[in-house]
Amino acid sequence: MDVFLPFVSLVFLSAGLGIDNGLLIEFSLKTLNLEPRKHLIWRSVALLMAALLRIVFLFSLSRLSFLERPLPDYAWLPNRWFSAHADELTWMSLVLFAGGLIILFMAVWEYYHKLRAEMDGPHHGETATETGTGRMLAVVFYLASMNILFSLDSVFAAVAIMDLDTQFGWMVAAILLASLVMVFGMIPISAIIAKNKHFGVLMLSILAVIATKLLVDGTGAHFSNGLLIFIIGILLLNDAAQAVIDRAAAKRKLRMAARQK
Repeated sequence: MDVFLPFVSLVFLSAGLGIDNGLLIEFSLKTLNLEPRKHLIWRSVALLMAALLRIVFLFSLSRLSFLERPLPDYAWLPNRWFSAHADELTWMSLVLFAGGLIILFMAVWEYYHKLRAEMDGPHHGETATETGTGRMLAVVFYLASMNILFSLDSVFAAVAIMDLDTQFGWMVAAILLASLVMVFGMIPISAIIAKNKHFGVLMLSILAVIATKLLVDGTGAHFSNGLLIFIIGILLLNDAAQAVIDRAAAKRKLRMAARQK
């Protein structure tokens, strides 16, 4: 049970965070006007490469021994400003704190992106272009850059939920399983999320909680994984309850409209 709940939570979270990355890959590949079979192959390859990139980041974090060294006594290091035990901080503490800031930035950026998509339309500013070597290289470079950004929040979320030293294998398995879910279910999953806008806001709320845990851990304090999973569970239950209420309200409106006719 100590591993099961964090593992399931990480699979769910990695798949949820991968939705936007998958849609980015989908829209970018559409600009190349590929044949349906090639489009499917390249989309699957891009999603799997994104998963491998996250595993590489995780492996790098687990192998960098200097991260366990004490943090220098520099007053400009932000996580020292909030620490009651500044002498116990390590470079890993700074990495966790930076990860919390990165996730907060990504959550705000995602919210802005979703808001603009609702205001201007999801394809605002997109134009069809002919397929060519230059265009393909530009798309590959763009996807590689964005995959790095999307991988950072997934990696730091994994570090927040599971222990990097003792549960590395489980973390890798969760990322690979989530990538397989994305490869085979991205289209129906994205359709469900597009139909239920509150799912996107739910993911941003979960990201905010994860960022809080990383920021707390980065200052030398302790935010337990159990408390993190409990809060995520409460957010999920709250979202599910709101969905039930919204569905009941929609049915009531339909019944009232039918009676008026």
